[in-house]
Amino acid sequence: MEQIEISKSALITGLILLISGFVMMVLGSDTYSFWKITVSPLIIIIAFCVIAYSVMHKPRNNNV
Repeated sequence: MEQIEISKSALITGLILLISGFVMMVLGSDTYSFWKITVSPLIIIIAFCVIAYSVMHKPRNNNV
C-alpha cells in the first residue's frame, strides 16, 4: 500500500485561511456587510481548494 504524502505547508496555509474566513464571518455587527457576504465565503472556498490540493498533489519524482 502506498504512503500518502501531504504537503504540510499547503495544508497549514489552507487551515489558516479556513479559520480566518470563519472568524471574519463571525466578527462584526452588521449582518449584510460586504466582508460577511462576499469576502469570507470566497476565502473559505479558496481554503478548501488549497486543502484539497495539498492532499491530492503528488510530488515529482526526481530520481531519473
